[in-house]
Amino acid sequence: MKAIGIVLVATMAACQATTSAGPPQVVEATSAAVTSFAPFRTFGFSIAAEPPATYAVSARSLEVGRRVHELVVAELLRKGYTEAGPTADFLIRISTGTAKADKAEPTTTSGGNENQPQSITEGEVVVDAFDRSTAQQVWHGSARAEIDPQKINEPALQAAMQQMLAPFPARSAQPR
Repeated sequence: MKAIGIVLVATMAACQATTSAGPPQVVEATSAAVTSFAPFRTFGFSIAAEPPATYAVSARSLEVGRRVHELVVAELLRKGYTEAGPTADFLIRISTGTAKADKAEPTTTSGGNENQPQSITEGEVVVDAFDRSTAQQVWHGSARAEIDPQKINEPALQAAMQQMLAPFPARSAQPR
């Protein structure tokens, strides 16, 4: 099961943005509930979920999952949390997937402009945080982008993860 979860995470990162417009667009980064993160000091990881709905695991999923995991760890450490394994205050679950989609591209023909569908590959990464003691979801974020499934675009992946995790609450410096 754990390998499947990692595979799912890896799928999104296997993606390289195929457009020259820049890094993948983060579609959503929201908090699942109005939850105080004040009691949370430590984090760990739980088994990843299935790919997001309508997405599937790709050949590069394991590597993408490893890279996404590293990026999440680095960002949570930067925000003041400590990694503590399965007994942590909150657990992170990462899932990823890829899907084929049609994208209408304007083309010029002798009769004028037409929209011709172009098949693209889209990748998605989902990061959820759960209060370990209650199993309640306390945060949710996702990133979705057009990708090149043949290679991982590390800078684009980093940019997408930083943008997705930006609203994740930082641990306030409180005296112990």
